[in-house]
Amino acid sequence: MTYNNDRSVNYFYCWLVLLFLFLIVNVSIAQAQDWNIGGHLKYYISHSQYNDDNIFSQAGTSSPTDQSINLRLTAKKRWESHWDTNIHYELGAYNSDSIKAARNFGVQLTLSGLGMPTDDARLFDLTDELVDKGKKIAFHRLDRASIGYTETNHVVRFGRQAVSWGNGMVFQPMDIFNPFSPTAIDKEYKTGDDMFYMQNLFASGDDLQTVLIPRRKISTGKLEIDESSLALKYHTIKGDIDIDILAARHFDDDLLGFGFSANWQGAVLRGDLLNAWDSGSSTLSGIIGINYGWVWSAHNFTGFLEYYRNGYGIDDGNYSTTALANNPSLVSRVARGEIFTLAKDYLTAGLSVELTPRWIFNPLLINNLNDGSWLMQWAATFDWKQNLIVQLGANLPLGNKGDEYGGIPSSTAGVYIGGGRSIYTQLSYYF
Repeated sequence: MTYNNDRSVNYFYCWLVLLFLFLIVNVSIAQAQDWNIGGHLKYYISHSQYNDDNIFSQAGTSSPTDQSINLRLTAKKRWESHWDTNIHYELGAYNSDSIKAARNFGVQLTLSGLGMPTDDARLFDLTDELVDKGKKIAFHRLDRASIGYTETNHVVRFGRQAVSWGNGMVFQPMDIFNPFSPTAIDKEYKTGDDMFYMQNLFASGDDLQTVLIPRRKISTGKLEIDESSLALKYHTIKGDIDIDILAARHFDDDLLGFGFSANWQGAVLRGDLLNAWDSGSSTLSGIIGINYGWVWSAHNFTGFLEYYRNGYGIDDGNYSTTALANNPSLVSRVARGEIFTLAKDYLTAGLSVELTPRWIFNPLLINNLNDGSWLMQWAATFDWKQNLIVQLGANLPLGNKGDEYGGIPSSTAGVYIGGGRSIYTQLSYYF
């Protein structure tokens, strides 16, 4: 079966599960008690400001306002003691000046991070486009649709699901499956992948996780080994140290990773190293960080410091289109959503401050050590009412023209990408 010719078959699976979800929601009260049914409704709005030489200003909007709504319906059930089912239906809509500007300038939305999720490379096409025109996008999809079997010493699960690995706070070099952006506002749900997942639990307390993700080559729609992933991660505890060992074949890379977290003088030390071999060359990426919590003036504080090394990054501050074209390894990983930065070396610092039991303040600083530019993110979360959360924040980049956070050169001379300041609000209602 190929993606291009059998798209209707994939839609059949999508609508079959949607029908199943509809039946779940409409069963009798007695039957519904067997299911854990819930979800959320989120509204997001942001306003940005760009200089006149920015790509957005050139496309007709120097101060775009972007809005989105996300509805997620979840249904979980355990049955016959060993089996479980997990289904998440997602409905999303955007009304975005930034999307319209990107279209006007000919920027591909999926590469700019503004487009809808796509299943072009996934095993099943469970995403359906509703609107995709001008500054509006609407879609619905299944972000989770899996069935699992659990025994005392092993777990097996197949279908659309998510897995997270790594010990980083901001950057995650060992999280190779749809990691969050370092500046993502909402990190509640990762995008799901169609995968086979298995976890073996040992008497020692160690465990081995195995992930197989078949993918399609987008240009042909056919399943390809060099587009797929097979990964194994072994976790063990030695004294006070948690240790992870990762071995994987990911796209056309061979990966070997090592991670740890350990208590030290009341703090937590964390680290990840990931080496990739591709066409005879090797690339090493990693993070090392420290977390510490304390109480000051009757307020709880948690702080962290983290250094990130992007082995594929650029260390001379030249992010021109020519320089990027000469670094296809970096560009391909940015396009896949595995890497979100362009330089080699970064230092990040963050705080979590409990201003009140219901107000949490989370400032974050990211410093590009290679060009000296900064990104400051100010975020606050307010537990307003039962099941209602408000998030407020601002993104403030600091840097010169040509720097990563000051605005990198576009293919048009004198026009830059990035560097915009923004404020945002998100309301999240849970049911």
